[in-house]
Amino acid sequence: MAARARAFDRITAVAYTGRVSDATPQSIRLPGGLTGRLIRLAVSPGRDPRSTAARQALGEFEGVLSTAVSVALATFKAVLSWVSGSISMLADAVNNTADIASSLFIALSCRWARKPGDARHPFGHGRMETVATLVLSFFLIAVALQVAGAGVRRLWRPEPCAAPPWLLVSVGAAIALKSGMARFAWVAARTSGSEVIEADAWNHLFDIAATSLVLVALGGARLGVHRLDGWAAIGVSGFIAWTGIRYTRTALSALIGEAPSPADLARIRGLAASVPGVQSVHDILVHSYGDAKLVSFHIEVDSSLSLNDAHGIAEAAEARVAAATGSKVVVHVDPVDRRHPDFAAAEASLRAYVGDHTEVAGYHDLRLTGPAGSADLAVDIVVRGESDGAAADVGPMRNRLQDQLRRDVPGLRRIDLGFEREHGAAHEDRRVYPP
Repeated sequence: MAARARAFDRITAVAYTGRVSDATPQSIRLPGGLTGRLIRLAVSPGRDPRSTAARQALGEFEGVLSTAVSVALATFKAVLSWVSGSISMLADAVNNTADIASSLFIALSCRWARKPGDARHPFGHGRMETVATLVLSFFLIAVALQVAGAGVRRLWRPEPCAAPPWLLVSVGAAIALKSGMARFAWVAARTSGSEVIEADAWNHLFDIAATSLVLVALGGARLGVHRLDGWAAIGVSGFIAWTGIRYTRTALSALIGEAPSPADLARIRGLAASVPGVQSVHDILVHSYGDAKLVSFHIEVDSSLSLNDAHGIAEAAEARVAAATGSKVVVHVDPVDRRHPDFAAAEASLRAYVGDHTEVAGYHDLRLTGPAGSADLAVDIVVRGESDGAAADVGPMRNRLQDQLRRDVPGLRRIDLGFEREHGAAHEDRRVYPP
């Protein structure tokens, strides 16, 4: 369970990189054996297995193979259920029937995700992989409810079921086949970095657990413990439901739009700040469309620069971040006049304010216009992510700040204060204090 939880944490933490593990493409090597040969049917040895095309091709291949295996197992278990009269076996057959639909959808969605961008979807169709994960989770939850209902009915009205030795051997063979499929899917997910293949790998693993419970129930039937068949069906449903709920949360979070991780923000900020002429970086936004990423941020530059020079710095920052992250990058330039006579006093006052208020992350876009002793000041204050940026909450903070600025920078004519949340997604709350 702990290993599985860590897998989910990795998926959530790297929502903007599209990687299941931290391995670099250069360190990825295609495995050997039967699993490696299967992977090579979709990904040639000289191809980067973590490229968009390779990952989606492998997802399509895994989905088709999984569909074929699920068809065989669903048919096989339905026959065994009819022969033995086991309700848990029937529930397991229903589970594999749902696997047919989910695996087929994975194959189709990966094929759809490989489509290039068009006029309506300029960033491609990469989010179809996340949609496939969400649909898979819905299948799992629906199947869990069906299996649980069948198990409760068997507990209410226990019925004997036949469990000859050949039946136990047949169920063991089904577990062995599913184990091979789980290994292939897991290695394929680790090799390609595909979330949707990893989701299907966990589905295979829980199918193994479910069929193992059926094997236990059949063993109990041989000993005359017929209620064990119903309990096994309920246990199967619990495994399936837990998987579906976890993947529902993961996929919905990605589709709604997750904030970039602190590490991603720090990396983008560091790359942009390393460009000569960039004084600071703020308002970083990252939008994910599967593998396609759109990154935007603001940079502060010296206001004395010519428009051409400022534009050149912005283009250099765009190119550096784009080359390192593989993203489409847009940069906004904010001119800052640090030579204004009141700038040093205003900056010192703001730094003291930030230090005294733990709910404030920082400030940016400090602008002073007009003569010393009668200047207009404008600044944006960044409220930490866990704080609410609504006007009712920042009002007292804003009033204290304008009082402090008027005390520390005498003669200010007008103060324009903007409060925004840390990730810049919420509406900015601005208030202008006239003289």
